[in-house]
This record gives sequence, structure tokens and C-alpha cells, in this order.
Amino acid sequence: MNATEALLESWDRQCRIIDNLVGLITPDLLNAKPDPNGWTIGFHLAHLHSTRRYWHMNAAGLEAPVGPSLYTVTGSGESESDYIPSSDLAEIRSRLADSAALVRNWTEEQINADAQKVGNYDHPVFYLQHMLWHEGWHAGLIVLALRLAGHEPPEEQECALIWDQWRLPD
Repeated sequence: MNATEALLESWDRQCRIIDNLVGLITPDLLNAKPDPNGWTIGFHLAHLHSTRRYWHMNAAGLEAPVGPSLYTVTGSGESESDYIPSSDLAEIRSRLADSAALVRNWTEEQINADAQKVGNYDHPVFYLQHMLWHEGWHAGLIVLALRLAGHEPPEEQECALIWDQWRLPD
């Protein structure tokens, strides 16, 4: 595997981790939080999808994000409380798969075209690294929310769903 393939595979693995976490969530757990003042799991997942779409729009120089949101906007949309995340786990999984492909395919196109500066990133690789870092941060908060709700996966399952995604099989 060359460096570009490895980079894109790292994105695929991170997206698989997010999908694995969604697979642990039941509708009632969408309201679990990592902190009493923090976001719900549902809000974290909708935010991941929105972030992928927003920064793709920015990097690609588009006027609007690609694809539908996972939020229903109420009120003026100026307050976080105006954003209601979807509670439909099938829709969440589908939208996350769509935005994962959007990020991956666009990054691959830019690297193959030998693009340099994209949006406010020095290089498409920095764009993808931003996405990876962001997703890992939210994955940790989702696991913490599951823990605090009494649904943390056992260590063996956590390894299979998260950490083993980065390693070669034994």
C-alpha cells in the first residue's frame, strides 16, 4: 500500500469505528451525555455529519454543504438549542456513510490531482487529518457517554470495535 492508499484507509477505518459505535447505541442511549452539561450522543453524531459536510464545503469552495443534515432546525438557528438531532438510527448510519464517502472521495480526487491549498488548508492531507482528529475526539466522548449511562462496551468488545481497527489481526 502506498502513502495515499494508507491515508485514505485511515479515514475508512475511523469511519468504521464511528459506525461500530453507532451499532452499540439504542434509541434511548441517543440522549446519553458524557457530562451533564455536554451534548447528547445523538448531537455528537449529527455534529460529525455536519462537520464533514461543512469543512468539505469550505475546502471545495462550494456555496452550500452537500447532502441533507441530521438536524432539524427550529427557531432562528442561531442557538445550539435550535438544532434537534435525528433520533432515527438507520438515518444516522446512512447519512454518516454518505458524508464519509464524500470526504474520502473528494480527498482522493484532490491528492490525485496534486492539489495543494484547498480552502483554508495547506494541503488536502491536512484537511483529512483535521477530520480524523475531530472524529477521534468525538468517539472518545461517545464512549464516555456510554460508560456514564452504564453501557460501556466490555474491554474485549471495545478492542474489536475500536482499537483493533488500527492493528493487523493476530
